[in-house]
Amino acid sequence: MAAAQRAADPRDPTPALAPGCNPLELSLTPEEGYLLSRVDGQTPRSELRQIGGMSAAEVDRCLERWAKEGIVDLGGARKDAPPPPTTEGATRAPSTTGAADSGLSIDASLDLSTDFQQQIRDFLQRIEDPYHEILGVDIDADAKTIKKAYFGLSKSYHPDRYFRKNLGPYAVQLDRIFKRVLEAYELLSDPVTREEVQREVRAAEAAKQAEAPAPEAPPVEIAEEQPPVLESSAEAPPTPPPPPQIKGPKIDPRVAARRLKDLRRQKARGGFVDRKAKAKKYFESGMSAFRQERWLEAAGSVRLAIAFDPKNKAFRESFAEVQTKAHAERAKTLTREAEKHLEMRDYGPALRSFEDAIHYRPFDGELLFKAAKLSWQLEDDLHQAKEWGVAACEIDPENAAYHRMLGQIYKAAGLAANARRELQAALRLDPKDAEAAVELKGL
Repeated sequence: MAAAQRAADPRDPTPALAPGCNPLELSLTPEEGYLLSRVDGQTPRSELRQIGGMSAAEVDRCLERWAKEGIVDLGGARKDAPPPPTTEGATRAPSTTGAADSGLSIDASLDLSTDFQQQIRDFLQRIEDPYHEILGVDIDADAKTIKKAYFGLSKSYHPDRYFRKNLGPYAVQLDRIFKRVLEAYELLSDPVTREEVQREVRAAEAAKQAEAPAPEAPPVEIAEEQPPVLESSAEAPPTPPPPPQIKGPKIDPRVAARRLKDLRRQKARGGFVDRKAKAKKYFESGMSAFRQERWLEAAGSVRLAIAFDPKNKAFRESFAEVQTKAHAERAKTLTREAEKHLEMRDYGPALRSFEDAIHYRPFDGELLFKAAKLSWQLEDDLHQAKEWGVAACEIDPENAAYHRMLGQIYKAAGLAANARRELQAALRLDPKDAEAAVELKGL
């Protein structure tokens, strides 16, 4: 009643999402995503202005801008409009995430194979599955298995792999899939968040079992318990016949099952509210760190927010941007470490630092090139060096140095035909590449 009165108060209007607006299709900062998640047709503007993460003036500017763009109705939800899609606590039906509702159809003119287009369509059908199912691993999989699964999926779904490619409507969905894969990997790789995720999955399974209908059974009669007969060392008189049993009330198992289910729901609800409160606290802490450019701290806090409230789409939408910043910072730190090791001629640790940096920036051509070159010089693992060299050439096929390096790797591996092809490509791109010319003559 109070909410309805506030909504009707013109001095404190209740903003709502405009009909047909889908928050998941908008490009928002983490703070904006969190604010929009609270625009629900129930929360008045005065309360929105007190939400952590943004000042009251920033909230007002966002709301006014969204109203002009047709995203938000500042006067509240219209009675004749359908309820806006929620941004938290709702489980989407398969059709809302499926390929059909995404407007995807097979298009042979795109720079994606038709088989891979179908893979994307299929993935979208299960994009809201639990994290371990997204990665295709067991719920108790170890860190090594999780990392391997992530790398396998990132090779196919990382948007940077398709730079300058014509993806049509698949570009947005490819980015959406990779964000979900990254989210799954990060939350399952962190021991703290993995524990919370596993607890959430098992709680959901237990709740599903509790929802199962009670088996049909006839009412049972419960007899009152009789006091035990005390033994005596003296000769006991003959035992009198037992008194007739006094029958208790009949209990219908279905009624008992409903009562038990209600108790479980009450208990679960209390835990649910507590987890959401923790999630909000972690998210606001993460946004504070994000504004101060403490990317790693921000990412850790938002991971915890998602672990405690995995249905909150605002948290999840913010995570991708936060995690991208954190990955870039981590890769930069590892690259600096690798360069320092090279200066000290400490080549083994340098290669390991480059390899770790690639983990955070798997489609950084220059990083792949440096790692491939060092691995070739050390003759450490020519197969891995080749993988990095091929990836660098795929990212920047017009870079002569990348082709020359790949040619040198093939030459060291005894693959003369492949080496010749790459070295010739390097010379076509840069006829003055003397190193490539010398390598080619030596074949």
